[in-house]
Amino acid sequence: MAIWSELCKLVRWLLRRPEPPPPSGTGQRYQTTEQAEAQRRLLDQAKRLRETQWYCEPTQIVPTVPMTLGQRTGYGTRGHR
Repeated sequence: MAIWSELCKLVRWLLRRPEPPPPSGTGQRYQTTEQAEAQRRLLDQAKRLRETQWYCEPTQIVPTVPMTLGQRTGYGTRGHR
C-alpha cells in the first residue's frame, strides 16, 4: 500500500500545473529601482570626491618640457595677417 501512495504522489507531482509567469512590467520596475539606486550612489560618490582637498585646490599648469621660442611666440603666425 505504501508504494501505491508514493506512486500517487509522484503522478500528482508530475501533472501539477506550472506556476504562472510574473505580472508584466515586473522586470522594468526592478530595473528602474536598481538604476535609481545606482545613480544615487554615483552622485553620493561624486559629492564626496568634490569635498576632498585635491578637488578644492586650484589647478596649476606646470609645463613638464620647456617650450621652444617658436612655441612661445606662436611661430609668428598668431595675429599676423
